[in-house]
Amino acid sequence: MEIKLTKRQYETLMRLVYLGNWVINGYHPEDSDEETDALEDFLYGQARNFGLSKHVFYDEEVDGWYPTKETEDVWLADLDDYKNDVFWEELEYQLADRDLVARYGEQRVDQMDPEERERMAVELADSYYDEFVKNGLKNFVLVRPN
Repeated sequence: MEIKLTKRQYETLMRLVYLGNWVINGYHPEDSDEETDALEDFLYGQARNFGLSKHVFYDEEVDGWYPTKETEDVWLADLDDYKNDVFWEELEYQLADRDLVARYGEQRVDQMDPEERERMAVELADSYYDEFVKNGLKNFVLVRPN
């Protein structure tokens, strides 16, 4: 199969593969997915064919292609935005789930109608969202039992 891409599409594909591979392998490089690493290396190796050599370099020591520091910095800004969004949303929903269990008990929460449980979780998460937008983590306190 052959896929024809414009220069801009290829540049976008490199960015998407970089970000996807970072999500898959970023937190455990010692046990990285070789298939995604190989695809990323292949795409960067073909960048010169699309006039995109300025975005990549070849590292002879490891026999592989990588994005330049400048390119990686741009792509990492996308990743930072994503991680920030995920952090806040996950925190809001984890706290909402915790509060539902604290209020009703785990068994009762497990037996709730899924739509009702979701409505209540969203309501609680929204209240945390409002708080975090207004104050960030300023009022967030971890209370450890003695």
